[in-house]
Amino acid sequence: MAALSAGARAYVDWSLRNPVSAQLLHWRPVPGFEPSAQAFAPSIAIIASLRALLVLAVERGRLIPEAATEEAVLLFTSVVAGVVSQQLANEPQAGPEDGRYARLLDPALAMWLAHYTP
Repeated sequence: MAALSAGARAYVDWSLRNPVSAQLLHWRPVPGFEPSAQAFAPSIAIIASLRALLVLAVERGRLIPEAATEEAVLLFTSVVAGVVSQQLANEPQAGPEDGRYARLLDPALAMWLAHYTP
């Protein structure tokens, strides 16, 4: 559970410190842009790590089996990316510590966890 939270926090922190790169990851700001397989590989690896953490949490009884489904992964990434998106769209100059939206990551993750906790 700590790894899920730490990973989400690291992702938000990185995104807010690297807003141009984050825009390319979260949105499609360049019309017609499609990442190459090589460029997209790190994203696939991050999601694979997330899935592995969720499976482990289910195996240890910390989360219900539905937490390791595709729907749960999509919801988790939507929560985290949503915090990033809102922060960059509304307070791009704020950092992870003082942004109105970035500060909501922990309660947002708590809602996700509450939905998938036994």
